[in-house]
Amino acid sequence: MKKLILTGLSFLFAITLTFAQDINPETKAKQKVDELTQVLTLNEDQQSAILTVVLEKITATQAIQADTSLAPEVAKQQIEVAKVTALQKISEQLNDDQKIAFAKYLEEKHAKKEEEQGEQKEEENNNN
Repeated sequence: MKKLILTGLSFLFAITLTFAQDINPETKAKQKVDELTQVLTLNEDQQSAILTVVLEKITATQAIQADTSLAPEVAKQQIEVAKVTALQKISEQLNDDQKIAFAKYLEEKHAKKEEEQGEQKEEENNNN
């Protein structure tokens, strides 16, 4: 009975991973622009310009991750460069009030990421 349950759970996990990877770059970029639109109240011109920037960043990131010839440190640096470049291009599209809100949004996102990483490390320590 345990084997059947574990097999079923493994199957569901595999299906979940398969569907999670099916999201194409355009869909991810549109989701990100929708999120930024809610936070920053972007107009239509800003949305289309930022969509292009986000799509370029996602495509570049996926290309870097797919390149198995790169050392992990080099790949991480290139992804960081793509991220910083995208953030600069996005910032160029914003007015002064939106830049302030964007900076606050990025700080909150960074703090949330650090908090999640701290929780993961804590869980790993508890499991050991």
